[in-house]
Amino acid sequence: MKVKPLRQGYSRRIALSLIAIIAVIATIVVLTTRAKYRNTETLALATGTISYNKADLNIIAMYQEKDDSTKEEKEYVSINKIPTVGYKLSEDSYCEVGSERVEEAEFTLNEKGITIANLQEKGTKCYIYFDSLVKEMLGKLETSKGSKYTIDAMPSPITGQYNAETENPDGKEKLYTSPDNYGVSYVFRGNNNDVNNWVNFAGHTWRIIRINGDGTLRLIFQCANTSCTTTEGATTNAVGGTAYKPAPYDDNTYVGYYYGTAHTDELANPPYDDVHSNSTPSNIATVVDTWYRGTGAMTNYTDYLDGSTGFCNDRTVVKNVWPDYNGNGTGQSASGYAPVSRLIANGGTWRKKQYPTLKCGVVMPETDPTEEEGFTSFDEIDAKAFKRDLFTTKSSGRGNEVLTNPVGLITSDEVAMAGGFGDTTGTNYWLYTNEYYWTMSPWSYHSENWPNVFYVRADGNLGGNTTGWTLPRVRPVVNLKADTTFSEGDGKSSSPFVVAER
Repeated sequence: MKVKPLRQGYSRRIALSLIAIIAVIATIVVLTTRAKYRNTETLALATGTISYNKADLNIIAMYQEKDDSTKEEKEYVSINKIPTVGYKLSEDSYCEVGSERVEEAEFTLNEKGITIANLQEKGTKCYIYFDSLVKEMLGKLETSKGSKYTIDAMPSPITGQYNAETENPDGKEKLYTSPDNYGVSYVFRGNNNDVNNWVNFAGHTWRIIRINGDGTLRLIFQCANTSCTTTEGATTNAVGGTAYKPAPYDDNTYVGYYYGTAHTDELANPPYDDVHSNSTPSNIATVVDTWYRGTGAMTNYTDYLDGSTGFCNDRTVVKNVWPDYNGNGTGQSASGYAPVSRLIANGGTWRKKQYPTLKCGVVMPETDPTEEEGFTSFDEIDAKAFKRDLFTTKSSGRGNEVLTNPVGLITSDEVAMAGGFGDTTGTNYWLYTNEYYWTMSPWSYHSENWPNVFYVRADGNLGGNTTGWTLPRVRPVVNLKADTTFSEGDGKSSSPFVVAER
């Protein structure tokens, strides 16, 4: 788009009228085109010393770094909307008059749009570039370890546990790409000897699950010191065995990380929105939060963490995902939830082809897909489900905004993408710890007072069990901010990435 400045000879009345027209038009455009859960939103122009009129809204051209761009040969694609997440204003942005650069031009990106200050001349043209925060984080990891990752698309569907011989015969350090709510995630998938994703942060050792599509870095707790190299045993888990939600658990509401209204004698099936209203933290949420504030001593590091990327507790109801599970997710109706339908076929057997996703709030097929039909991706997002099931911190501006602290749990979909596969023993893939631990993904509600949630078995399998079970341990998950840097390390257990102090 090009925008020309108003001629200085225009009267004040005309200028003000034109600015008012622009404001009205911009408001209409925003209201009619803004898509809340897409990666871009309508450009809002803000200027320091230049006013623009309606006929001249074409002066600024914008470019966004391409997904397949490399650090050595950065490439951009033309866009007409400001990216909302996953990008930052690039130092490559510039203004010029004719062929002369305007060295004094200053660019600022904020929630109101872009401000360009110190522009005084007519005919100024500005070119704004946005760099990918995901690519920047990838570059930080590559710089720290001294070599580039091999990048490949996540298998879809996934047809088995991670197999180094078939998936990575060259033995190179590899990341897998998969869409998420904000763009594209880079996922660590593989066996312990193939994955160098160890991190020292906040006095603990963590493992990287993935680079999120907004450029943040998702970590899962490994052990309570910065010198451990073990992948097994009690030191690999932050919190001992605990119930997800102790009795009473005779209702669908209790599959929630936070839950809402349970049935009563007078109201057997309360409205779905009340049942899953996130009004009360579950026991597991309280345990995780207590660890964060006390045992984990994480409150001194909150400034390092992102509270808006979120943690998904996918409570979308899917019919026929389990024998006779046709309930609507309320009261004591036998109900199946979306995470289990992506991993388990109609009839209750584990799929030979599984369809995990990193998107929260995805619209599921109306009927359970058969092995023959299948599906490979999830494109449409239900805004209401996204708002309900993405657990984010208060005032984060995204998701349900109910968490006090920016900490949650891993999902069953993330476990599958990391290398686990249904009920297949998995003692080699990197999430294996030889202990049981919870995910935050709902499985189902049995009519016999049995809300089920996914967990990782001691042998690496995925399973589901009642929320009252006290054997599984807890491995907290956090998201490091996109501006995180590393002071040393290459990701190996003997030389983990070390998060640099702010």
